[in-house]
Amino acid sequence: MKKKKYTSVASHRHDFIEFSFVIEGKGTERINGTEHELLPGTMVLLLPYQIHEYWANRDHPLVMFICNFDMKLLTAGPEAAWGVKDLLLGQHGSQPAHAQLQGTDYEKGWNLWKKLYQEHESTLPWRPVMLRALLLEALSLFVRSSGIVPSAAVRQPSSVNTKGIWPVVQYVYEHYLDPLSLTSLSERFGVHPSQLSTLFGEAYGIHFVDLLHELRVRHACSLLISSELPISQVAYESGFSSFSTFSRAFLRIRGMTPRQYRERQLKGIAGLH
Repeated sequence: MKKKKYTSVASHRHDFIEFSFVIEGKGTERINGTEHELLPGTMVLLLPYQIHEYWANRDHPLVMFICNFDMKLLTAGPEAAWGVKDLLLGQHGSQPAHAQLQGTDYEKGWNLWKKLYQEHESTLPWRPVMLRALLLEALSLFVRSSGIVPSAAVRQPSSVNTKGIWPVVQYVYEHYLDPLSLTSLSERFGVHPSQLSTLFGEAYGIHFVDLLHELRVRHACSLLISSELPISQVAYESGFSSFSTFSRAFLRIRGMTPRQYRERQLKGIAGLH
């Protein structure tokens, strides 16, 4: 979590959920090509791989609280059973990405985010428990303020037809170390591979294989730093079926070879001691 001042942030995407609250300033944010205003009290819930950028109006820089967290917080554990996932990710894949707090809701939001930030910066006992509780409270406030209404219907299995591409992204995120392909995903979710590829492009501006490689390279980075495994074994442990594919993907995503990454990271760690 962080509190920062911004004048502009270039177009980018994350493999985690980004949740933010505007404290000061005025500006505009573009999410997957759709723009909305940023004002004090604006909360934004950005799902993984959504492309976004934002910029402040002249003489009105944006000051924001930003909280990043793993999507498993919503898709695993008791929160998912309570319906948090459906409330936030939507019944039809079309939930609003932002909410504007006003009046007493703004005061409530400001106090809540301030407390969340203070807890994040503290070293108090049970800090993780408090952070989780405060984050869920902030998410609840977002849901209520954005007009999201839970469905009273009986739960049905997630499908591409009812919830857009999100169930597929969630599945890839949870199984990226397994052998995956558009063909295997199309069989699992009942969608033709070409349609699935189109949905990925329309929703996230990214090809399926690029999403898969980004997740696998991230896993490889952690192995390169935390283990002494040969780089060839790191490739296979990260889900790649060939070393050449791993090397090309790593170089494209990280801008360096796996060996260079390991050497630079280990040198940086050694410099801290």
